[in-house]
Amino acid sequence: MVSSSRRALVEPLSRYGRLIEIGVGDRPGIAIALADRGREVVAIDIEIGDRVRAAADEPRDGTLRVMQGDVLALADESDGSDRSDSALPRSDPLSEPVDAVYACNLPAELQRPTVALAERLDAACLFTTLGFEEPTVGVRRRSIGGTTLYVAREDRDDDGGTHRR
Repeated sequence: MVSSSRRALVEPLSRYGRLIEIGVGDRPGIAIALADRGREVVAIDIEIGDRVRAAADEPRDGTLRVMQGDVLALADESDGSDRSDSALPRSDPLSEPVDAVYACNLPAELQRPTVALAERLDAACLFTTLGFEEPTVGVRRRSIGGTTLYVAREDRDDDGGTHRR
């Protein structure tokens, strides 16, 4: 079950074709909803939960892939480098174009690296915080269904359509 605050995020995120969710943990609700809308989602966390792994195995209109990874290390990767000792696996889902990087309940200490990853991938960056924290990065605030969505990086072409690069 997806909480109403998380469910409110699906609509604004569904305008993007390829997305990365940072810190999915064992709550795949948004990633599932996006994949069910035909989007391609890569869910990343240090520890991938069983529900996320099971969700990735189910057929969908889009795709849901999981990747074990640390956003701190991923943000530091440089394009074109030898990745034999990198934080990314050999079949690197981040080597494909990405439209948006998002996170739910993103703690303050992971906000800068999440934005840095979005910058490295030339992607939009949207997140919610734990609720009691203010963002530690520059953002534009959007109120959606009682939830505040923070936009740290905008689209290059904000035409309101589904983005696929």
